[in-house]
Amino acid sequence: MGGRIIPILAFALAAGACTDGNVEPATTTSSLTTTTTVTVGDPAPGLLAVVDDAGAIVVMLPDGTERRTVTDAGTDQNPAIYMQPVWSPDGSSLAWGQTTGTGFGLGLTRLGSDLITTLTTPNLPFYTYWSPDNRHLGLLHNGTSGVQFQIADTEEETTSLIDENAPLYFSWSPDGDRVVTHAGPSGVETVGVEGDRETLEPTSPTYLAPQWTNRGVFHVVDDQLVVEDGQGGREVLAEVTGATMFVSNASGTRLAVQSTGDGPGPVTAALEEVPTTPTGVVVVLDTATAAVDVASEQPAVGFFWSPDGERLLVLATGDGRVEPLVWETGTVRTYPAYIPHPTLLQTTFPFFPQYAQSVSFWSPDSSTFAYAGAVGDEAGVWVQDVEADEPVRVSDGSWVAWSPGP
Repeated sequence: MGGRIIPILAFALAAGACTDGNVEPATTTSSLTTTTTVTVGDPAPGLLAVVDDAGAIVVMLPDGTERRTVTDAGTDQNPAIYMQPVWSPDGSSLAWGQTTGTGFGLGLTRLGSDLITTLTTPNLPFYTYWSPDNRHLGLLHNGTSGVQFQIADTEEETTSLIDENAPLYFSWSPDGDRVVTHAGPSGVETVGVEGDRETLEPTSPTYLAPQWTNRGVFHVVDDQLVVEDGQGGREVLAEVTGATMFVSNASGTRLAVQSTGDGPGPVTAALEEVPTTPTGVVVVLDTATAAVDVASEQPAVGFFWSPDGERLLVLATGDGRVEPLVWETGTVRTYPAYIPHPTLLQTTFPFFPQYAQSVSFWSPDSSTFAYAGAVGDEAGVWVQDVEADEPVRVSDGSWVAWSPGP
């Protein structure tokens, strides 16, 4: 547990020393073949990647059947930690952070293969995020003076150090050749996979991760939620107050927003006006019309868009539990409350605007979502159809990610 928690807490350090902008790439390459066989057939949508209670990574169908072991769990003789497996955008591969007897690294496997490739890293990667073109991964791990950001090239089997700062968040461009980073309190720049960089106008320290969509780059500047078009143009979408969490759907047409500061209620936008988002609730903002709709009257520990961008899963808080809500235009449906797995409360939900970009808890057809936690007195991985009243337990485990699909 301690090996997992400590690196994650560094993800949101309030301050840290900046690097000089001329970080020397540190490139390491290695590979190994384990005795584990990964055989789940051709890449297909509708698979769950789970870290089970023993600490092994397993892949299964959404009903819990046809389980295939990807990594064996660590033992007293051969200790190992495998962290948060995430799917490539085409669903063909898995990546995860690990520490084993051979050291720290990024684990990679292509489904249908029995080969696991490990790219060596200086410390345990506590966060991994695939590029949209399926070739690169952004990695975050502890450094000497903050969080280190590396980019791994899965074709060349190399890793390159891009930056070190605290805090440090990033988002891939839609074509996968650049990232936008929020590094330190107000630094923002775009960085190419080869390391070339462009510094942008300062951003605000009151949010976590920027998000790059076809609509542009969403971030916060001077209590305004804005979108940058990459050509120097900036559009103000809403006024926000205090610490602000936001997540865009994949197309950039809707933003889910939660602000904590004291401010007025929502304002109907007209002509040149923009709305002011209410505080202490979760709202959905239409980025074209500026219409604001309340998705949850309660604050949330996280919210996540469905792949089609039409539904929003809100994990609302209350009575020491999380109540899943699904917002869809004009409706909000409530599902049985649960207690999230402790590691998610410590390592994932505090940084959910970053995780919402790299992992899906939704099925590819946007009809079902999954989570790890305890419903009543039974813990495990649960699958909830949006049309059903109750979830179904499909496995034990502390982590679940749903594969993408067409």
